[in-house]
Formats: sequence, structure tokens, C-alpha cells
Amino acid sequence: MRTLYWAWSMILFAMVIVQIGLAGYGAFYSASKLEDEGSTIDEDVFFDGFGFHALFGYLVILAGLIFMVIGLIAGIGRWRLGRHGLLFLLLFLQFWLAIIGFGLPFPFGFLHPINAVLIAGISGWVAWDEWQLRKAGDVATEPAPATSA
Repeated sequence: MRTLYWAWSMILFAMVIVQIGLAGYGAFYSASKLEDEGSTIDEDVFFDGFGFHALFGYLVILAGLIFMVIGLIAGIGRWRLGRHGLLFLLLFLQFWLAIIGFGLPFPFGFLHPINAVLIAGISGWVAWDEWQLRKAGDVATEPAPATSA
């Protein structure tokens, strides 16, 4: 189970980085539709650019929840589970900042990318710790199945 925990920490961190990249794609896609002077974009064009970001965001939140469950099952300890709780709270908050940010760009839309930086930092911290523990050999390998005599 500890190996799954290690792998999932890497997957979640990669998903967060991809999610940030998808936000950049959406921004530049929308901006590219405004190349002509006086042109505008409608909601459909906006969501053509940010649709991947929005849909993938749901997967990132789900991956964060799964990661917390894996951590509970793996018995990784209170300190690490506290980081998971904070990470999942920030992922959940990210969803609401996006929803409310459409109606109130300041402060909620403003806080959405700042929260993304916090999410990237914490998920990267967890993944880095797990990488270092595995590299140092401090993580006990999965126990061998018991054999009856």
C-alpha cells in the first residue's frame, strides 16, 4: 500500500501541474480569439479554451480525495495526514473560488490562481518527501505474505 501511496503522490502532483498548464492554455486561447481590433468572445469561445481546465479540475479534486483515503489505509501518520487534509481543503476551496469568481472576480477570481500556487506547493512537498523517503530506503517495503508452516 505504501508503494501505491508513493505513486499516487507523484500522479497527483503531475495532475496539479497539468491543471495549471491548462489554465494558461485557456487564457491564451481566449486571447488569441481577440486578435482583431474591437473583436469580442462569447461564452462558447471562452469555454472552448477553459473547458479542459474545468473538467480536469474535477479529476484533480477526486484524485486528492483518493490520495487522502490511500494515506489513511497506508497508515502514514498524523503529520502527513494533516498535510493531506489541508491539500484536500485547498482543492475543495479551489472549486468554490472558481464558481464564485465568475460573479465576483475580486477577490474570489483573484484568489483562485493564488490558491493554485498553494496547492502546487503542498502537493509538491508531499511528493518530494515521499520521493526522498523512498530514495533513502526509509520506507518499509511491503511485507511478504505470511506462509503457513
